[in-house]
Amino acid sequence: MLSALFPLVYGSVFVFLLVQAFRMMRLSSGPAKSTRRTDRTGLLTTHPELLDANGSITGEDLLVVRFPSQDQPEVSITD
Repeated sequence: MLSALFPLVYGSVFVFLLVQAFRMMRLSSGPAKSTRRTDRTGLLTTHPELLDANGSITGEDLLVVRFPSQDQPEVSITD
């Protein structure tokens, strides 16, 4: 009796888990992801390092650090 019921239970659990897996994949790649980038507060924020004493965005030159990839030669600056 139990041996005849086992394939039915096994098959139904397999189909249930397969349907759940497809539902989870559909939810993760669905329209819930917004194309507009917002931070966790939902507001547009500015890093405090970019603000001057008056709270305005600074006009100073910013320091940029770039790491060369292996196929690009390293550029050296000589004074």
